[in-house]
Amino acid sequence: MNCFRKTFAVLTVAFSLLILFVFRDRAVAKGPLVSEIGNKHNLSSIGRTVGSTVITSNINLYQADPADARGKQICIFCHTPHSANVAEQAPLWNRAFSSVVTFQRYTSTTLRIRHITEAQYGDGAQPNGASKLCLSCHDGVSRLGAVYTGPEITMAAGRDVITGLASFNPSTNKMLTGHHPVSFVYMTGFNVTAQTGSIHSTLPASYRFVPLSSAGTVKLFDTDRKNNGWMQCTTCHNPHQNQSEDNGANACYNSVGTLGTCDAVPCSPCDPLTNFNRKVAPFWTYHGSGTTATQDTGTVCKVCHALGSSGGPKWP
Repeated sequence: MNCFRKTFAVLTVAFSLLILFVFRDRAVAKGPLVSEIGNKHNLSSIGRTVGSTVITSNINLYQADPADARGKQICIFCHTPHSANVAEQAPLWNRAFSSVVTFQRYTSTTLRIRHITEAQYGDGAQPNGASKLCLSCHDGVSRLGAVYTGPEITMAAGRDVITGLASFNPSTNKMLTGHHPVSFVYMTGFNVTAQTGSIHSTLPASYRFVPLSSAGTVKLFDTDRKNNGWMQCTTCHNPHQNQSEDNGANACYNSVGTLGTCDAVPCSPCDPLTNFNRKVAPFWTYHGSGTTATQDTGTVCKVCHALGSSGGPKWP
């Protein structure tokens, strides 16, 4: 009888924990994994859902041609288990880095990291580490099917180069005028596990990084393996899963960045002004319970940018 009671108690606790995790996950409302339909980084030709419509061919999405057998894989567009590109600490990377694309870097008279030698953000410096990996697709030049190992994968309907808001083609100067600076050293004497180190002494106290805070998934990286804490694209963005909910307001941008209501069905061809098909949520690493992707933007930013007493931001 005692054995039965103990077993029953264990099962009750286990069931309670299961219920807790289920409801917790529902509250978080994460986006689909890269291995699932509906994730923009899933470039395979498997079926996916746009709104309430299930599609199997490329309509307004970057996707492999269903006739190419290799394009039915998911991880292959970024990773390979053999003969990988291992530069820049790449995780079995299956993409080459462009040798012809030169990016201009965001700069301003008040950007202090420009004047800190240890930040390694001086003139001529190029994105490195995880940011360089992202740009091997998002540079607006590279073909998505041009993998590092094996023949190029055929993409559907010519949608093989990223354009629009997701493109950082150097000709658009987006990295220079409309993008947070990336690939710079924020901390020295950095411990990547504890996310602690020494912030540059010339930065104001209001410019601070809170390690392992409520938004603890916002993190720095030891890109050069020299105990430096680098700010990269993946400091704020997770390429494998969007942690923010898929915006309850059903909000999308059109191709020129105007906010509107997401299209109910895919469009082909798409009008850049009247068709809204780019979800607001930009693969944030953090999501607050019950908040939208727009609200999560502020939470992610405030991990590094403290707010002043007047409510306005204090920028570095």
